[in-house]
Amino acid sequence: MELELPKRLYAEGLKPQVKKINNCCRMELIRDLKKAMSAEYNDVKIDPVFKHIMAIADNKLGFSGKLVDSFLGKQLITSKMHEKWFVFARMPLQFSLQEYHAVTGLKVSRESSSDVVTWKNDGGFWSNLLRSGDKITLKSIRKVHLKEVHKWTRIDRMRLIYLCVIMGVVMGRDEKVNIPYMYIKLVMDLDKLQKFHWSLHSYDFLLSSIEKARKKLGKKDSYIFEGFSYALQIWIMEAIPDFGEICGRHVSCSFIGPRCGNWKGVANVSYEDIIELEDSLTKKGDLFSVISVTGNGDMFQHVDYTRKGEMEDERVDLLQDRIRQKFDWSST
Repeated sequence: MELELPKRLYAEGLKPQVKKINNCCRMELIRDLKKAMSAEYNDVKIDPVFKHIMAIADNKLGFSGKLVDSFLGKQLITSKMHEKWFVFARMPLQFSLQEYHAVTGLKVSRESSSDVVTWKNDGGFWSNLLRSGDKITLKSIRKVHLKEVHKWTRIDRMRLIYLCVIMGVVMGRDEKVNIPYMYIKLVMDLDKLQKFHWSLHSYDFLLSSIEKARKKLGKKDSYIFEGFSYALQIWIMEAIPDFGEICGRHVSCSFIGPRCGNWKGVANVSYEDIIELEDSLTKKGDLFSVISVTGNGDMFQHVDYTRKGEMEDERVDLLQDRIRQKFDWSST
């Protein structure tokens, strides 16, 4: 039997459009923290663990719900559990932990010393919250606690900033969801916070969010999208440079580091713009099926990005072989 390529989730041009994506990745919250606690914000910002993530807020890159939504409908159906494949202008595009790390720069490898077991009671706000078993959300932080932080210790204010970056951006959780105690315990110990595998942890959550959103496509005019949505958008802007030009511009032509820190702009793009660009790129245009820290288009797959228990799929193997051979996808 002749090996087939993966099928599209939707046939070309048939993906339903929505009025709105309720994006849970909240850059405005990060900017509010900067206004309320500028000294502590600057201290957290120089910490390499989230330095490039916070740069997205500082650079004021806008979010395009239409761009992200359009790509959710451009998925290819595969058996892979830990990566997604999309298609644009008939070109297959891989979104794996490799691409996610190239965009975010977050730590991938898991260390046993980063496991959260204990926390030290220092009598501050977060210690008292853990000890009492009280709940806290991003919404309550924004509406209540930001008005009271001047009464807190400096280290507790820094912990608040770390928590908001984690819940509001890296994990992109709904603001009404209780912040897990695990995250609070992590910010109580900055050494463990820095050793934690944020890339692996947040990437898996983003994949689950993509899958949840996929099941809602065509059923509602809007939906909630959790996860690090900006990472998905920036990957699209990197994989398809024409979208980078439409949605923003580079901060620096000589930028070195995770891609998320090198974009700014309003990200204003319509469904009509997306369709028009896809039609034009089938004739001529640059797209990158794979992205890594070594450069766009590289097929380098480091052992750090391999996942135990991943499903084999010969259709994906065929895609990768054709990508290596620089196959002409316009003929498919």
